[in-house]
Amino acid sequence: MLGDLFHMTKTWLHRFSRDEDAVVVVEAMLVLPILLWAFGAGYVYFDAFRAKNLATKGNYAISDLLSRETNTVNANYVEGMGKVYQYLTRSNDKSWIRSTVVVCTDKCDQPDRELTVAWSYATKNHNILTDAAIAAQYDGAIPVMALGEVVIVMETHMQYVPALSEKITGLWAQDFYDIVMTRPRFVDNIPCDWQDTSYSSCKLTQ
Repeated sequence: MLGDLFHMTKTWLHRFSRDEDAVVVVEAMLVLPILLWAFGAGYVYFDAFRAKNLATKGNYAISDLLSRETNTVNANYVEGMGKVYQYLTRSNDKSWIRSTVVVCTDKCDQPDRELTVAWSYATKNHNILTDAAIAAQYDGAIPVMALGEVVIVMETHMQYVPALSEKITGLWAQDFYDIVMTRPRFVDNIPCDWQDTSYSSCKLTQ
């Protein structure tokens, strides 16, 4: 009797090992979560690269726009550029820009050159740049300039929020920051006029 039980058990195990019913379902249950994660993460990462690319190109676009200006620039003009940047990048209302015109006034061919802010304006009431800020944080980014030469420092900030949680993809919400230096194309300097607006962040710094 014990031998028959052993034989039945062996036969059942052999039959079970060869039974392929529902194998596809089991494999799908094991693989489907991995596939869903791969598709979701792939989409988020490609979307992040797309957004970063738009942010960079948007900065170049508005920087080139300002460099071609020959008339006086006011706060409404820069605020308008901020809206253009937001439209080009398809970003939310938290995106903002800062335009600063910098002049080299002394020792331009030396490491301790003197850079002076002609004017600076930031949208959404963010802080403007001063001579001290330029010397402390931006001197290394600004290219070599001749005495009296002018460069436009265009900074853009765009908030990116991924479609999926960072716990799933490892990619968190962040600000895309870009800075572009451009020289005025048709004039020696770009004049400003802040008298026709009441923006508190609009301040002539020279």
